[in-house]
Amino acid sequence: METDNENDKLQFSSQSAASERLKLEKRGLNISMYGGIFFVILEFIMAVLTTSQSILMDSVYDAAELIMVIASLRIIPLLYRPTTEKHPFGYSQVETLFLTIKGSMLTAVTVGLVLNNIQIIRSGGHNVPFFSVAIFEFSAVIISLAVILILRKIYKKTNSPLVKIEMDGWLIDCAASAGLGIAFILPQFFDWNWLLYISPYLDQFMAIILSIFILPVPIKTVIISLRELFLFAPDDETIKKIKDISSQVLTKYDIEVILYDIIKTGRKLWLSLYFKTPSDTISVSRLVNIHAELEAALLAEYPDLYVELIPEFDLA
Repeated sequence: METDNENDKLQFSSQSAASERLKLEKRGLNISMYGGIFFVILEFIMAVLTTSQSILMDSVYDAAELIMVIASLRIIPLLYRPTTEKHPFGYSQVETLFLTIKGSMLTAVTVGLVLNNIQIIRSGGHNVPFFSVAIFEFSAVIISLAVILILRKIYKKTNSPLVKIEMDGWLIDCAASAGLGIAFILPQFFDWNWLLYISPYLDQFMAIILSIFILPVPIKTVIISLRELFLFAPDDETIKKIKDISSQVLTKYDIEVILYDIIKTGRKLWLSLYFKTPSDTISVSRLVNIHAELEAALLAEYPDLYVELIPEFDLA
């Protein structure tokens, strides 16, 4: 009876923690969404007023991200649904598929903008008001930093891939805006004669450099998401850490691990641990206690990890 009460308390605590994480995750994405709406509108207005391809590239890229953030808010509740016989992995692969689509979309947008800027350069380029662009970009840096700090706090509490990718997006925007601001403010302080010859092309060159700087992030997202979509093992660092934590617990019970079967999809990790014991038998209660200790140790590091202990039988 006492054990049942303890299990009920643990289940209630787990549900409360999941509910709190869901609220925090939604809050983080809402902050990113409203910040994105503000930026897209402001960048579009500035792109029209200054005819800057750099700002236009930012505007289009942020608009593509904004669409995906809105879609993210729709799928978050699915990720907190429990696993069932019909959905043994829950809805975690929905998140992986979504990140694959998002990464592919942002890659396509970035490549399209590079090709557009190359075409403008071939057509003779055009001049933009450097000082106005620089002031706008430095203002964008300050706002981006504020959003990053908020998202960072939320990510530490939720460990959400969706919040992480939003935070990465804002980091890229911040670094890109800082670089563009510096590039466009320098001509105001230095009288470089050669700048007259390249000034019609400076904006397009900076837009292309910005695109090259941004491009690895969505490409990496696509590669990682495709690995998870096909249920491949996580990165070597994660595998090593899981093995180290498991070993610290299991060596106390004289358990020999035969195989670690680790799968990562979305935010969730699935660990099937095949083991042997020196004797032919092991009590169920002892196995339950070992599992509980192992699970607690792993969950402290990976909140979305599911673990099972499977005895390996020697039929020879």
